Amino acid sequence: MPVRPATWADLKPAARIAALAFWEDEFLGEALHPHRAKHPKSFQRSFLHDLYENFLDARTRIMVSYPDDQPDRITGMAVWSRMGDGGKHMEASQSWLHWLMSRCIIPIYITIDAFVRPNRAADSAAWRDMENSDAAVEEYLEKPDYKESWGLELLFQAPQYQGRGFGKDLVAWGLARAKQEGVRVSVASAPGKEGFYRKLGIDEEVEETPENGQKNPFLGSLLFSKKFDKVVTTRGELLLVPNNETASETGKIEDHPFYLHHDS
Repeated sequence: MPVRPATWADLKPAARIAALAFWEDEFLGEALHPHRAKHPKSFQRSFLHDLYENFLDARTRIMVSYPDDQPDRITGMAVWSRMGDGGKHMEASQSWLHWLMSRCIIPIYITIDAFVRPNRAADSAAWRDMENSDAAVEEYLEKPDYKESWGLELLFQAPQYQGRGFGKDLVAWGLARAKQEGVRVSVASAPGKEGFYRKLGIDEEVEETPENGQKNPFLGSLLFSKKFDKVVTTRGELLLVPNNETASETGKIEDHPFYLHHDS
C-alpha cells in the first residue's frame, strides 16, 4: 500500500482517525482520557495539538497511508522522530520561518487553545505518571549504542482499514530511512503489539526502569531493530547490513535484501 508525507491539510482528518483508533485503547483511551465519552472533542483535539507540534518539528517526519486510487483519503499515519545527533543536524538545517512557527507561533496557539478549551477528557494524574515513564525511555535512548535511531512515536489506522497492510507499510518507511542512514529503529510498543514489530525486524527488547522503580503497566516493551552499517563497494553501490553481519556472509552483494543503488 502506498505512503506519502503528510500535509497540513491531513492533520485534522488524521486527528479524527486517531480518536477513533484509540477510543478503546487501554493507555491513550482508558488511562489518559477516561472522560472521553463525555468530552469526545477534547479527546480528538489532544491528538490534533500533538500533530501540529510534530508536523513543525524539524526532527519529525509524518507519513500517511492511502488507497491506491485515492491519494487524498487517509487510512493511517505514522509519526517518526530522528533521535540523536542526526536529529540535531535536522534542527540546525531548518529555516528561520520554520523555527519561528515551531518554537513560537504554534506553541502559543496551543497554549491559548488549551486554556480556552481545556482537555476535559484527560486524567491529569495519569499524564504525570506517563511523563515519568517517558523519562525512563528517553534515558535509555541516550545510551551510546541506542542513541542514533528513527523512533516510531505514534502509529494508527482507521478502524475500517485494519488488517490490510497499511500499518506494515508505514513502519517500512522508517525501517528504510534507518537502513539508509545506518542507524536503528526504536519503538515503545503497546502491550500485546510486540509481535507485530518483531515480525518486521524490530525485535531487540531492552528493559527500562523509571526512577521510582515502577514501570507503567500500560506500556509494553521498548524495542529496537538491529543497527545497520553502511558498506560502499568498489563499484559505488551502497550495501546496508546489520552490524552483526559482514558483506561476505551475505553471498552476492546484489542478492542481499538491503542492497541499494545510490539513486534508490
